[in-house]
Amino acid sequence: MPPSVYHHYEVIGRRKPKETKVDIEKELKGEEVKAAEVEEPKIYRMKIFAPNTVVARSRFWYFLSKLKKIKRANGEIIAVNEIFEKQPNHVKNYGMWLRYDSRSGTHNMYKEFRDTTLVGAVQKMYAELASRHRCRKASVQIIKTCIVADADVTGRLKDFVAQKDKETGKMVNCSFALMHRIPRPSSKSFNKVYAASRPVTFF
Repeated sequence: MPPSVYHHYEVIGRRKPKETKVDIEKELKGEEVKAAEVEEPKIYRMKIFAPNTVVARSRFWYFLSKLKKIKRANGEIIAVNEIFEKQPNHVKNYGMWLRYDSRSGTHNMYKEFRDTTLVGAVQKMYAELASRHRCRKASVQIIKTCIVADADVTGRLKDFVAQKDKETGKMVNCSFALMHRIPRPSSKSFNKVYAASRPVTFF
């Protein structure tokens, strides 16, 4: 089964407004009926990562019922908007504050991931929690996310960002070793179907 692709949604909802009771007897007599002032219910906005809008709505009511005395039966959703990345071609460092339930208890955690989009970083986070902590997606709560500057990243990402050289004082870009390279012929005329020896892919 392929992994589900996550989307970033903004869900806006509120408690249903109270219905105004009409005094029918006074209306039939022709008496003036003063309309009672109906208080506008508070609007709540939540950013949720979900594979689709159906799951996003469900998670919205799940979290809101824990925070406020509102449930799905006496509430309504005003809008579900998808949030897109402003710069999806730039690599950024994302910090995440999490809470998850394990077999032993509830734990708080801060993790950093490097990706071009926040949704991609969230998918990496779910994969890591599943592999390292045996944590289900349903038991993970993302409290807050932010973009971390290269100078403020933790130790796990320092090898992947440009570092300041102590001797020269200049920024040195990180370099990665090319572990295996496949030698390609300079033209199609030198293509071989069979070779006497295996190719050397490392140098």
